Amino acid sequence: MGKDGYDIDVQLLAITPDAESLIEKAGRVCYNTQDKLGTTEDRIQKWIKSGHESMIEHANATFYIRCSRVVTHELVRHRIASYSQRSQRYVNEGESKYITPPELEDSAIFKNAIKQCYTVYNYLLTLGHKKEIARYVLPNACETQIVCTWNFREIRHIIQLRTSERALPEMRAVATEICRIMKEQCPRVFEDL
Repeated sequence: MGKDGYDIDVQLLAITPDAESLIEKAGRVCYNTQDKLGTTEDRIQKWIKSGHESMIEHANATFYIRCSRVVTHELVRHRIASYSQRSQRYVNEGESKYITPPELEDSAIFKNAIKQCYTVYNYLLTLGHKKEIARYVLPNACETQIVCTWNFREIRHIIQLRTSERALPEMRAVATEICRIMKEQCPRVFEDL
């Protein structure tokens, strides 16, 4: 169970090896200060604070995320990325797996609506409709899986935008977990978030 009571899962699948060293090397080239590698512990944060973030684009991280389609519709708006998402066109979604917002946990209306959507989906399949057509009745609450690869600059942008109190609560839970992971992996790049 993720933050804020959402049944999500966020896992780091891959990250640029020795990312902080790579970032510092790229930044040092900009200032022709390669001879000073490793001499200033907070060098990356100083560059970030001054608005010079191009060097952090050289490092990437890839995440597996299990969440609702509501969240993936928002995630894919982050354009500097690569995405691979579970396909409702080819995968049978007959088993009702969905994300319930904590605010609707005790809502019989919500649970009945979800059940009805999956019942109609399965019925359309028995009538011979293809999965790609039957999926039109499925709710945004459908659980899905997505693999996302972002450069560090985009990850910082996602964290800054999607952890705010104005963000969708489930998205905030996903972004908060991404932030926690990245602070552990590359504190010199993410410590200020």
